[in-house]
This record gives sequence, structure tokens and C-alpha cells, in this order.
Amino acid sequence: MTQTLKKQNTENYSGSDYYNKFYKSQNGFKSIILDFLFRNISFTRNERVYVLTQAEYDLIKSKLNFPAVLIHKYCSKFLVNLIQIKRFLSKYPHALKSKNQERKVLINLRKIYRLAPVFDYKRAKENARRLKKKLDCLCFWPQIMTQVAVVIYITDLLDKNKPQKIIQSNLRALCCCSAYAFHRTRNKIGLTTQFIKNL
Repeated sequence: MTQTLKKQNTENYSGSDYYNKFYKSQNGFKSIILDFLFRNISFTRNERVYVLTQAEYDLIKSKLNFPAVLIHKYCSKFLVNLIQIKRFLSKYPHALKSKNQERKVLINLRKIYRLAPVFDYKRAKENARRLKKKLDCLCFWPQIMTQVAVVIYITDLLDKNKPQKIIQSNLRALCCCSAYAFHRTRNKIGLTTQFIKNL
């Protein structure tokens, strides 16, 4: 007894079709999932990044109604990458040193946005330039990643489309910035708690 195989009806995807249907559409999930994570769940304890619990994954799934596999994929990949970056910068701190601080801030801002697209990148670039002018007037130049953290903080603070703000401990972890350096810089440029309340 012989058996013949029927020719299957398969869709012929070009490279761009595949990119748009599978890769690009999933990248849209990435920004939404990470944005929710940054604003609702603290993934740091004592300034250290930790793995999300099953309850936290379930919370994201219930709120966003996305497939669990995608939520786990993007959250776990992000946290692993963040830990690797933190280890690299602690081992090679000279990688952040530059005579042209403004350029270095913009480069790292772009890298951070690619890692976690949770803020308005175009607006952040403009805020980085304004922050540089402010710091020059004060003759005060904090470390590169502290500047990046403050730029993202300002951008998020002024973003009317995001009423729920990024959790500060998550932001500091993202930028490998200490609480002391972050708050010192924030207060130095006039972003005190009282000033923010009056915005």
C-alpha cells in the first residue's frame, strides 16, 4: 500500500512580510510589557536586581492579557541583560569616561532605550541637551549614567501621557546609578520634592 503526500498550501512570506508579521509585531509587545513592569513592579531589592516571582508574572498577564510566554520572554531577557550590563560597568568603569560628556550621555541614552523602551526617546535627547547646559552653569558634572538616569526621570515626569511614573528604584537599576548620586543630582538642579509637588 502506497501513500502519497499532498502538496501543502503554504504562504510564501518575503523577508519583509515575515519581519512585519512575526518580529515587528512582537516588538510592540516588548515596549508595553516592559513599560508595565517599570511602573508597577519593583524588580530591585537593596539596589540588586532579582528574578520576578510567579505571582508578579501572573499580575502582568492578568493586567495586559498577553501570552505568558511573551511576558516571560521579554521580562527575563531584559533582567538578564541588565545584570550583565551592571557587571560590565562595575568591572570596567572607565568605559563611561569621556571628554565629551554630552555625546557620551546621548550614546548611553540610546543604548538604554534599546534595552528598555519605556520613555519618550526623542524628548529625552532634547532634555539631555538642556541638562548639559544646566550642569555647565552649576559647574557640576555627575557621572554619565547618573545624568542618563536624571534625563529619563525628567522626561517621564513631564510626560502627560504616562500618569503613572516609573518606579525610581527601577530607573536607578536601569542606569546603574546609586540612590545618593541620583538624588544629589536631582536636588542640585532644583528638582526637589517640593518643586515636583508644585508641577
